[in-house]
Amino acid sequence: MKKLIMTLFSALLVLFTVLPSIQPEAAEVTIQAKQEFELPFEILKAENDEKSTAGDFVKSPAKVVVEDGKTYVYVTLLQSKFWQSLKVQTTQPGTFKENNFVDAVEVSQDEKEDTKVVKFEVRDVTKILNVKAHIIVTGVPGIGKYDHSYDLRLKLDSSKIPTTPVSEVVKDGAYTIDFKTLHAEKDEASTMARYIETPAALSVKDGKNFVALTLNDNEQITAFQAEQNGKLVDATVIKVDEKTNKRVVEFEVADLSAIINAKVSVYVASANHTGNYTIRLSFDKASIKAIKGEETPAVKVLFTDIKNSFAKTYIESLTSKQIIKGLSATTFAPDAQITRAQFTVILSRALELPKQEYKGTFSDVTTNMEWAVSEIEAASRAGIANGSGGKFIPNEPITREQMAAMIIRSIEYKDASVLTGVKNDVLFTDAKNISAYAKTSVDLAAGLGIISGKEINGKKVFEPKEKATRAHSAKMVYYLLEKLEK
Repeated sequence: MKKLIMTLFSALLVLFTVLPSIQPEAAEVTIQAKQEFELPFEILKAENDEKSTAGDFVKSPAKVVVEDGKTYVYVTLLQSKFWQSLKVQTTQPGTFKENNFVDAVEVSQDEKEDTKVVKFEVRDVTKILNVKAHIIVTGVPGIGKYDHSYDLRLKLDSSKIPTTPVSEVVKDGAYTIDFKTLHAEKDEASTMARYIETPAALSVKDGKNFVALTLNDNEQITAFQAEQNGKLVDATVIKVDEKTNKRVVEFEVADLSAIINAKVSVYVASANHTGNYTIRLSFDKASIKAIKGEETPAVKVLFTDIKNSFAKTYIESLTSKQIIKGLSATTFAPDAQITRAQFTVILSRALELPKQEYKGTFSDVTTNMEWAVSEIEAASRAGIANGSGGKFIPNEPITREQMAAMIIRSIEYKDASVLTGVKNDVLFTDAKNISAYAKTSVDLAAGLGIISGKEINGKKVFEPKEKATRAHSAKMVYYLLEKLEK
């Protein structure tokens, strides 16, 4: 028994002596969208990015809760009786010499399992967080009391943050917007969809959204109601055309990202039938287009974490065109990795690829991925997105060479003449590491100025197998569109 206790103590001693500090990178970020999700995390050694044995004494993933503009991280501490306190730094980046550490708040404790859940606020989940731990080990025969404080680092895996749409703010004006008329309870088209024309008209006045729907059977539809502040209220009738048997109704929509409940009342005189049908309206904000003669909708870019990014101009340009989106209203996370699915969706939007009904092209891209499935299949039909063995592996981070290959395939799809006579004068010293399938694409992309690599010790390198970032994707898509003159 004594040997077992001494072994445990030795492990703890090693745990808290291998974790000196490393300074996180700059840029303070606040996620503002209300959401809850899990993020894996790790504790790293001081001199390099190797994992520390500290990971054995905390439970990953952590729970992240975002509410009222603040982000809280919930971490479970194992062998909690030894953890006297955990303090987190209130700024990112910061140093351990600063006096700006606050106690994590204890949420719950399980004495039987010897675990404790604590929570703390994080300004930017994409950056490393400095923390301080106070450890006291008692009750181990022969060693007395062990009391020490440690500087630690916690790194959340921000690449696993769920993709959520930016809270776009569209300028006042007149637009069209696509939408789906869904069943009241199932994510499938309602039978009432045949009564409602798409797209809808969107009028933005003083920052408020007013949607106008055209109902194509004025005689049989007796009423149309839309949800307002949790209640169904009659939509305003703004036009009736008895000749075409159509009616236009309008109602305010506070959040175009939310699904709106509505009700259609129908009376069929020939069958003496009266029916009330509850439906749901799901609007596609990415489809917003200005009505001819009106100003093009522009998103107000409010990202606070791109000020020092090389891709700032590209990010703002593509966001204003609603081609790319942030993780929240103020967070773009330019240095976070981007998945194959996310990049394919961006390309599909940029190229305006035509969508079709779900075909099941890839076994791992199903209707459960509603946010991406149509775009991935559209890119596959266009020869831009390739899989292997019937799979696309959508959640795998995309590499720099994969991204270059998809960019060149996009040009081949839209206008192959752009590639005629392109010469590459950029010589990458790591060219031998580029996969055979991507060599020509990398050469063409470099020749077009879409990629430039980076300089290390005076030499140009491309790092083809490195995971691409969200900033990389913005730059490459920006130059793609420039070459296509879109």
